[in-house]
Amino acid sequence: MVPTGTVAAIMSTLMWIIAGTISKKISRELGSHLTAFLVVTLSLIPILTATLLVGVYTIPLEGIILAVVAGIFLGIGFILGFKALQTENLSSVSSLTEIQPAVLVLLGLFALGEHITTLQVMSIITVFLGASMILTTEKFDINKKLIPAILSSISWTFYWAIMTYSITNSNTFALPVFISRAIGIPFVIVYLLRDRKAPSVVLFFKKLKRNRTFTVLIALTIIASFADAVGDVLFGITVGSPVLAIGAAIIALSPMMISFFGFVLYKERLTRLQLFGLLIMIIGALALSIL
Repeated sequence: MVPTGTVAAIMSTLMWIIAGTISKKISRELGSHLTAFLVVTLSLIPILTATLLVGVYTIPLEGIILAVVAGIFLGIGFILGFKALQTENLSSVSSLTEIQPAVLVLLGLFALGEHITTLQVMSIITVFLGASMILTTEKFDINKKLIPAILSSISWTFYWAIMTYSITNSNTFALPVFISRAIGIPFVIVYLLRDRKAPSVVLFFKKLKRNRTFTVLIALTIIASFADAVGDVLFGITVGSPVLAIGAAIIALSPMMISFFGFVLYKERLTRLQLFGLLIMIIGALALSIL
């Protein structure tokens, strides 16, 4: 029988593929400010539901503190991620998430004093070499608009590293994830308020009622937020299971699938250099996941 943690990792990967693919459309049409606010806020609904179903409503103080800190990185990660998606290819943005395993190993090295092997060093170099290729334009310049995607991936790495400790210290996955999402909301609210083009509450509901295209976009936003939230909850199950390494390896393949949907749905094209960069990043990330 397939372990529960492995099944959860596969399902969370599918959920994140759906969320990432849809997020490109809504970020481009609604703007990164409104998209970040709606996705993070609406995602509380399925996570709250999961928390109520699990039935664990108390966790140690250490677990709460860790979840709060993780929520800060979550909010920042969403803001930067949607900022990059608003203007850049889905394929390029999703590919850069492959730096997360490398950043995680480096975090363990410098923050926790963990030992890393020669193979891990080579894998880290491979990942960052691939990232530099994806950042490189056809004119061999650095695409600065993809920098937020890099910073977003780093922020999400800190989020999951801290969240892993919160979940393992709390003996439950749903409540820490809910707390972190709730903490992320003030950050996306501040980000939304900085957008002068964002519709007021009254105008928002008027457009929702009268503009069919806007209504469809909000429906897609709800789907994306729910898919992302369910993905988080499912990966929380993987974190608390003994097959975390296998789960991480499965999730490392998701950028390849998201890039495929970017090619099919949005007619995106990566240069040969970027494609090669994506390939070696996936190899490096997989190696780091299983080493």
